[in-house]
Amino acid sequence: MTTFNQAKKKRPAGFSSKFYELLDSTEDGIIAFDGTDHLTYINAHAQQILDVKSDNVLGKPAIAFIDDNGLLSLITQGSADSTKYYDWRKRSLLVTISRFRNDGQYKGCLLLLKKANPHSDSDDETNWIKEEFASLLESSYDGIIVADGKSILQVNASFGRITGVAPGSIIGKKINELETEKHICLAAVQEVIRLTSYHKKTLTLQRRLTSGNEIFITGNPVFDRHGQVIRVLLNIRDVTELKSLEDQIKKVSAVCQDSSQLSQEQRNFFQGIVAESPVMRTLIDLVLRISRVDSTVLLLGESGVGKDVFARLIYRLSDRNEKPFISVNCGAIPDNLLESEFFGYSKGAFTGADAKGKTGLFEQANEGVLFLDEVGELPHHLQVKLLKVIQDRRIRRLGDNKNIDLDLRIIAATNKNLNQMVSDGEFRADLFYRLYVVPIVIPALRERREDILPLSLMFLNAFNKKYKVSQTLSHELMSVLENYDWPGNVRELANVVERMVVTSNTDIMMPCHLPDSIKSSSNVVFLPKQTNTMNLKEAQEAMEYEMIKRALMETGSTRKAGKMLGIDHSTVLRKSKRCGLDIQAIIHQGTENPFPAEPASTSD
Repeated sequence: MTTFNQAKKKRPAGFSSKFYELLDSTEDGIIAFDGTDHLTYINAHAQQILDVKSDNVLGKPAIAFIDDNGLLSLITQGSADSTKYYDWRKRSLLVTISRFRNDGQYKGCLLLLKKANPHSDSDDETNWIKEEFASLLESSYDGIIVADGKSILQVNASFGRITGVAPGSIIGKKINELETEKHICLAAVQEVIRLTSYHKKTLTLQRRLTSGNEIFITGNPVFDRHGQVIRVLLNIRDVTELKSLEDQIKKVSAVCQDSSQLSQEQRNFFQGIVAESPVMRTLIDLVLRISRVDSTVLLLGESGVGKDVFARLIYRLSDRNEKPFISVNCGAIPDNLLESEFFGYSKGAFTGADAKGKTGLFEQANEGVLFLDEVGELPHHLQVKLLKVIQDRRIRRLGDNKNIDLDLRIIAATNKNLNQMVSDGEFRADLFYRLYVVPIVIPALRERREDILPLSLMFLNAFNKKYKVSQTLSHELMSVLENYDWPGNVRELANVVERMVVTSNTDIMMPCHLPDSIKSSSNVVFLPKQTNTMNLKEAQEAMEYEMIKRALMETGSTRKAGKMLGIDHSTVLRKSKRCGLDIQAIIHQGTENPFPAEPASTSD
């Protein structure tokens, strides 16, 4: 007797055990035959439907246990995949067969068995199949067309997205009546259908659309039982779009490549750091070197670039990573409390002091790292004392006469120009040079655009997990994010991604989900979606419409709008009239905008 484990050796090539586990769990009957029509697999549900036991049929030829001539013929003689009704011992079965080939050689087939009543439920079953088929077509990212020898039967929405031709405009049309002179893609569709039907084999044509995008159109013939082509299934793929998506994926992948060989502990060190751009890779290399020593570091850069992230990275990579990391925002502590916060005080040092005294920030950071964020906000009198601490490496609590020796590393950060502050007398020169031992300038996000998309995806993943959603960024939105200047830098990007995740009403986020402060930015232009179907004049008019409308909303007058656009006041009036713009309504809309542009944050 052939056992199931023995029959495994005869299974069609190319399947894993996971695949067969999936087949075992399905509620439909599934059986598989090898290239010699011997049974290699039958799941429990198929055993119930066929009223057989696996031990009795595994390894046997189909003719040994299948006595329905039609079903037997389908297994042993059929040449194409199909779905048909068969009677099996007074049971009606809907049987779908899929055949497997390798290098042109027949390797076996797989049958899906469903109980059915073709007399009373055939219409419902047929409708179900049609609905399933339509759903599959619409879920395809590639364009799909189904045609017979004379007309177009089915077209999915992706075909319209790729080519700009409305699917509804060609469904039901005769193939020889397609507007081939107007649309290059329809000429290619017509040719592929003709050639595929004639040669009875899969064919592919390459064409470039008027939009500049390159597409591949592949025709696949569908045969009847006599080997005649009854349908042609066309697949339309936008190669230009796929190349763009591939480049974006490579950007994200490249961020992970360098860390792929690191241990989990080492990867944790770089959590929150994205270094796709050359300038950031150089910066990371510098951080790796200076983290091994105890030199004072001064982090410089605009607000929101991530100075605190780099401070913590230096700490995690250093030998002090098991000691305290004390972070203090020098601009957030009132002047009258700064000294007691930094140096601490002994009991009874002043009226209102804690009876037990207090440990200062310097003392708390002893043996570890003290991060002085916004060090440029320190008042002049405290700059003197900070300089003395750095020089002497000791402090004295307020109200105490005993010195406390310190062993700590100082990392400072500011978004101000300390050089200019020294020149203006607002910052002590001697303290500046004590802090300016190893200066690290973190570039603004607009200066490292290669990092924008990886950062966006990193934030998106984090907020998806936080809010238990599964949002994605559309191709159009990615393009806008990469071209925006991000005055608030990484912090603004994180804020925008989080806002879109919690406010968008679709799983795929589009440019329309961006905050108004970005949509109204002068360096982000939103072209109409249908520009790929416009000629140059139409596209120019659409652009003028959007720019004039935005200028009117932002400035509130036609004269200011003209100045903003670099054209005369009369030209604004003339073009507005030609574009059909209601000037007063647009100006009113701009003044009533409930979501004004937000100023960039000044804190770090």
